[in-house]
Amino acid sequence: MRLVLGNKAYSSWSLRPWLLLRVAGIPFEEIPLAIGTTQFRERIVHLSPNQRVPALIDGELTVWDSLAIAEYLAERFPEKQLWPADASARAHARSVSAEMHSGFSALRAHMTMNVRRVFTKRA
Repeated sequence: MRLVLGNKAYSSWSLRPWLLLRVAGIPFEEIPLAIGTTQFRERIVHLSPNQRVPALIDGELTVWDSLAIAEYLAERFPEKQLWPADASARAHARSVSAEMHSGFSALRAHMTMNVRRVFTKRA
């Protein structure tokens, strides 16, 4: 499997399936692309149907969108138990995941992801 992704320090969309694959111990190859560059525009058209990251390539199949990737991996690797076994807990986990995935637009607009930013200590 290959995961097409942007910079994990700045793209939470890219970080999510990367973390899932790593924590689950599922082997994969990273295909990092620098978002907003000429290289990105040239390569993404051949790697992702919606021309965005992330995209998971598994043989002839390409799955795009971080939540769709998580669902695909849960089905592909049931032994990894990526969702809770209990139906109620699984529904709750999916609801929380979907809300985080598609909601909080104001928060995302005003607090973009940058895990490399250093803040000065306030007294």
